[in-house]
Amino acid sequence: MNGPINALSKPDAVNVAHIVERCAVLGPGIRFVVWTQGCPLRCPGCHNPQFQPFEDREWMSLESLTDRILRTRHIEGMTLVGGEPFAQSLALAALTQRVRMAGRSTMAYSGFTLEQLQSGFVPNAQELLSELDLLVDGPYLSGRSSDRLWRGSDNQRLICLSDRYRRQAALWDLRADQQFELRVSPSGKVEVLGIWPATLIRRLEQ
Repeated sequence: MNGPINALSKPDAVNVAHIVERCAVLGPGIRFVVWTQGCPLRCPGCHNPQFQPFEDREWMSLESLTDRILRTRHIEGMTLVGGEPFAQSLALAALTQRVRMAGRSTMAYSGFTLEQLQSGFVPNAQELLSELDLLVDGPYLSGRSSDRLWRGSDNQRLICLSDRYRRQAALWDLRADQQFELRVSPSGKVEVLGIWPATLIRRLEQ
C-alpha cells in the first residue's frame, strides 16, 4: 500500500471522480454510480488508474449529491466504485444512509477484503459497511478474469450485508457472461462501464 487510506477525506463532502446517473452493469437493476477519487492500493491493471491519485477532483456536499441521486427517476439504487470508496468512509456512510432511507439499495466495490474492513485496519469502515446492501470485495488481479456477474477477477466476492438481495444472491454466483456498456459521447469520447469479458480483453491485447 503506497498511500494514506483517508487522504483528503471530509465528513460532509465526497471527492467525486465521475458520475453516471443510469447504469445497468454495476449491480442489480438500473443504478446511479459514483466513482470516488483516491486509492491507496494501486492494483496492477486497474481499470481506472486516473482515479488513484489522492487529489482534489469535484467535492460535492452530502446534500447536493443526495439530492441528485434521489431526483434521478426509475433507479433501483446507488453503487460506489473508485478509486477506493472506503478511503472516504465517513462521508459515504452518511450518503448511503440517506439513500437507503429513501428506499433505494446501496452497493460498493472495495479493493480491501471484508475481513480487513471489519478488522479496524481501514478507519471508519464499519460505518459504511453497516449502510450497504451489497459489497464486492478484494483487489483486482490482472489475468484472473471472473465468470461471475459484476466481478473483475476471480478472487472477488459478492457479499450480502443485508437481507435485501439474499434470495437472489445464489443466482448471481452462477457462471454468466460479463456485462458492459459502451457509450460514445457527442464529442466522440468512448466510455466503457462494467466488466469487460475476458475474450474481449484478449482480443484487444492481440
